[in-house]
Amino acid sequence: MKTMTVAELASEFDDCWDETERLKLILELGRGLDPLADEFKTEENRVLGCQSNVWVVSNVTSGVPERLHFDAASDGETARGLIAILLSLVNDKTPAEILALDLDGIFKQLELARYVTRSRSNGLASMINRVRDLAQQRHLAN
Repeated sequence: MKTMTVAELASEFDDCWDETERLKLILELGRGLDPLADEFKTEENRVLGCQSNVWVVSNVTSGVPERLHFDAASDGETARGLIAILLSLVNDKTPAEILALDLDGIFKQLELARYVTRSRSNGLASMINRVRDLAQQRHLAN
């Protein structure tokens, strides 16, 4: 899965002419998510608060400064798309860069809350919190 800038994501969503097209784009982005090995689909890696099962793990990449690479999976198509969008924004950034991102603001800018149910919106907030928590843990470890 490739990383995308906010501008690239916004352009993708701006090209959609209605809610159906936006939802199709979310689902398409989810299909591009790299598979997560079953061994990582554990309770420890599960994102609590999601309607679907969602798992998120992070790994430190070699090099200076250290960067985090995230992998995730979901058994729900919409949740898979939302986590794919999130990971496209944070993958291969330093923990400090991730913590500095206004992820809530970015998702508001993309107007994704308009196209997902309230429970999925709560799940998105939980996914964002999980990524932030993993970045914070790594930031404090340095």
